[in-house]
Amino acid sequence: MTVTLDAVIYYRVHDPLRAVIQVANVMSSTMLLAQTTLRNVAGTKMLMELLADKDSISKSIEDILDVATDPWGVKVELVEM
Repeated sequence: MTVTLDAVIYYRVHDPLRAVIQVANVMSSTMLLAQTTLRNVAGTKMLMELLADKDSISKSIEDILDVATDPWGVKVELVEM
């Protein structure tokens, strides 16, 4: 069975210097990291969990992304699924 998920990531660059120095393309890197994280988190859940726990899954993804993008000068504000 194939499951299609969509998510929107709201983030802001809080340190432009680090966003330029630490990563080649902050927008692309953040998007690719978000895609990978979404796949990893969703891959550990059953279908019913994906449907029932969207808020907790979104929060988990937000926390993971925020920690990973902090060295790039990026703050992940919100993940909506």
